[in-house]
Amino acid sequence: MKVVAWNVQGAKKCQLREEVKYLRTVHQPDLIFLLETMASDATKQKILPHLGFDHFDYTLPINHSGGIWVLWNKTNIMANVLIKEERAIHMLVFDVQMQKFSIISGVYAPAQPSHKDAFWNHLNSINHVFDNPWCLIGDFNELEYLADKIGGLR
Repeated sequence: MKVVAWNVQGAKKCQLREEVKYLRTVHQPDLIFLLETMASDATKQKILPHLGFDHFDYTLPINHSGGIWVLWNKTNIMANVLIKEERAIHMLVFDVQMQKFSIISGVYAPAQPSHKDAFWNHLNSINHVFDNPWCLIGDFNELEYLADKIGGLR
């Protein structure tokens, strides 16, 4: 099973369709999370059906920030959305080749320090609910080194 997460920093970009087509061709993902879509419901309805995947779901952005789209085909996996939250979409995925279930969560974590603890505590609490292997993938808005930060406050 191949899973891709990509922070698109806005799904309204005209080249988005071509970039997703490139990802599909080169990497052939079974499941793809597009993060920080910043797209309204109307924009989402215009774009999602044309990205080359049979199935998709989404969360809307919060105050013009965030938003997650998840797209998948049922060729190599069977997938269902378990939980949709403002900052994560949690999927139950069955890998047909390996004959195994897993939970795969696409995450766009808060960038504001005041919201981080609540987000991580929430993930920790739902960890006790899932009894399958769990993969968290996405943009956690965390830096290993302060020198990696570009722009904004330190």
